[in-house]
Amino acid sequence: MSIAFASRPSARAGMSEAISRYAFVLLLVPLLVMADDPQPVDVIRAATDRVLTELTAAPEIRSDPVKLSRLIQDHIAPHVDLAALSRLTLGKHWRQATREQRDLFAREFGTLLIKTYSAALAEYANQEVEYLSSEVSADKRRTTVRTRIVEDGRAPLAVDYSLRQVESSWKIYDLTIEGVSLAINYRSSFAQEIRDHGIDGLIERLTVRNASSMTKLTAAQAPVRPR
Repeated sequence: MSIAFASRPSARAGMSEAISRYAFVLLLVPLLVMADDPQPVDVIRAATDRVLTELTAAPEIRSDPVKLSRLIQDHIAPHVDLAALSRLTLGKHWRQATREQRDLFAREFGTLLIKTYSAALAEYANQEVEYLSSEVSADKRRTTVRTRIVEDGRAPLAVDYSLRQVESSWKIYDLTIEGVSLAINYRSSFAQEIRDHGIDGLIERLTVRNASSMTKLTAAQAPVRPR
């Protein structure tokens, strides 16, 4: 199975854009994580099939940001360890945050990811995914899956998934595109916000940004009334 991607940015300066454009679409790829344990493959493949089935049955969804966001929320988000991703993203600031601040940040960060990455899903087409290797930690509770995205006329795009076992399920807590971690990339920009405005200031800005995005989406979906 293959998945679609937007145009590829160039060099390090474009990695932030690459992450924001590709990340959640990459989660749609069926992950071959452990040959002796099919459960992760079954979970991700089932989510992938549901998403692609809906897109195939109703291709107009690609031009509807609200429905795209709902599609990701319903079928992809449950397989992401948002708490672990949030903790990794905030780094030392997570340890300093209260439980309420952690919960609020995770909620708004998750909303930001879904709204941002639904745009990438809108560009669904076909590209080849090559599975290179998987590495399992000594305690067998974490694994890294190395893949690359192959597209005619372009250099392969290296994508590494980091997963950890949560109870009886494998969940994604980070991914790396061409050596740049999704969590670390966001950490850089969020750390500056925290230095300037504190954790509460960061959460407030994320809330405002998400609300603004929702307002724009709602306005875009509103029917045009004839005059």
